[in-house]
Amino acid sequence: MRRRDLCGVLLLLVYLLGVGLVTGPSLYQLLVWHLPTPRLELVPFSDIISVWTDTSSPGLGAFANIVGNLALLAPLGFLLPLFWRYFHSIKHTVLFAAGLSLSIELIQLVAGGVTSVDDLVLNTAGAAIGFLLAKLLLQMCPRFSPQQTRSLQWVYPLACWFAVIVLYTGADCILLS
Repeated sequence: MRRRDLCGVLLLLVYLLGVGLVTGPSLYQLLVWHLPTPRLELVPFSDIISVWTDTSSPGLGAFANIVGNLALLAPLGFLLPLFWRYFHSIKHTVLFAAGLSLSIELIQLVAGGVTSVDDLVLNTAGAAIGFLLAKLLLQMCPRFSPQQTRSLQWVYPLACWFAVIVLYTGADCILLS
């Protein structure tokens, strides 16, 4: 593994640990079968509209929900093209981010959280915004761009995400046993 790849992996791991911490619930609930009732929202934009129009939502509730979901994966869309040339394509970056967001939503569904197609849409849009910011930076400072394309560069971010899932699940099993 090259130094640039190692730096990217370490930075991505720290970021994804934060994503895992924020998005919970953990797979531990699945392992011990203590599952709250999940809520599934499959109608696009209905969750956004209900949060936006809810008058009982405190202060920044709707704003925080929408901007928070946009901001959650924006750093992912920004980091991937900075470290791996494979992700210089918006298609590769957005598909990876959509897959990561889908995995978060599926874990939340299985572990009894709220799963919403709107979260998937907003997370993926946030990654696209991050990607556009990274491309802007790479145009202004081309020396930041990774030079080589090696096969299987998408494995590094995927391995980081799997490591985060395993780490949080293992930590929950140890702490809550």
